Amino acid sequence: MLRRIAGVAGLGGVAGCVAPTTNDPPVRERSVAELGLPPDVCEEDVSGDPGIYAVVDPAFEGDWSGLAIPDRYDALTDDVGVVGLERDGRARAYPLPVLWHHEIVNDDFGGPTMVTYCPLCRSGVVADRRVAGRTRDFLVSGLLWTPPRLQTRIREDDGTVFGADRSGEAEVRNQGNLVTYDRDTRSYWSQLLAEAICGPLQGAELRIRPSTVATWGEWRADHPDTEVLLPPPHSGTVAPR
Repeated sequence: MLRRIAGVAGLGGVAGCVAPTTNDPPVRERSVAELGLPPDVCEEDVSGDPGIYAVVDPAFEGDWSGLAIPDRYDALTDDVGVVGLERDGRARAYPLPVLWHHEIVNDDFGGPTMVTYCPLCRSGVVADRRVAGRTRDFLVSGLLWTPPRLQTRIREDDGTVFGADRSGEAEVRNQGNLVTYDRDTRSYWSQLLAEAICGPLQGAELRIRPSTVATWGEWRADHPDTEVLLPPPHSGTVAPR
């Protein structure tokens, strides 16, 4: 998995204290991006991660039985973790082994939906893909950015983000986090904050969709008619650009 970590600019210091004067320029309020690490993430060109392809044409079945599944994906056994969604009497499961490799699934389930997962942070966010009146496709930038710890904790407490690993629930790690970008405006989005941190949509927030973390066995027992996401090549992906 190829990752780019944006360079951190050196910070200089001045010894002693300087008394303020009436001629001092106004203090510029720092953006959310500048409060995280690295603070210069917005200076990085949008090029996409050449090794991680987001799912843009997801396919679903009742299970993976009888399908040719590439070796890179763990088998869909009862102890495998899934992210589950319910809408209008229907249920869908997104296995962590697929999210581990692709990180973003652009779906349409009761409306445009995005299921995201960051393996490094063990963090997941499910959100509506509609922003500013338009449905957006989200891709993997290849950049990592760590939000301020306090903001991450707030997002955990309010249910924006959940923790998961391949076998189910887990604690979120506040470290280099998935940065996505939308294909239309190429704005950068923090997965943990569910917010645009750079670009034309800076400051926009995603509307969170309710979700459940469970094992495949637990989810299927509670939702016997569930659909489950199929891994590529059964589901279609797109190269970042």
